[in-house]
Amino acid sequence: MSDSIQTTRETAAAIVERINSDAEFKAQLANDPEGVLVAAGLPKDAVAEFVAEELSGEVSGYLAPVSGGCTVTCILTSCTITSL
Repeated sequence: MSDSIQTTRETAAAIVERINSDAEFKAQLANDPEGVLVAAGLPKDAVAEFVAEELSGEVSGYLAPVSGGCTVTCILTSCTITSL
């Protein structure tokens, strides 16, 4: 797994923990999801997936292109490689 995917997964996990433990952060997130997530370190290109999956309560994964014609679908606890 690439370092950027691992870093994004770690950042997403930390954000989820903070959402669950910090009511003020959760309120700020409700008012400006993209701004708060980017400020918290989540890459801008991962914000839409995070909002759709984490904030909706339905985690299905992140899709990241990988060289060699396959995709890597990751959630916070696992990663699956699928050929196209």
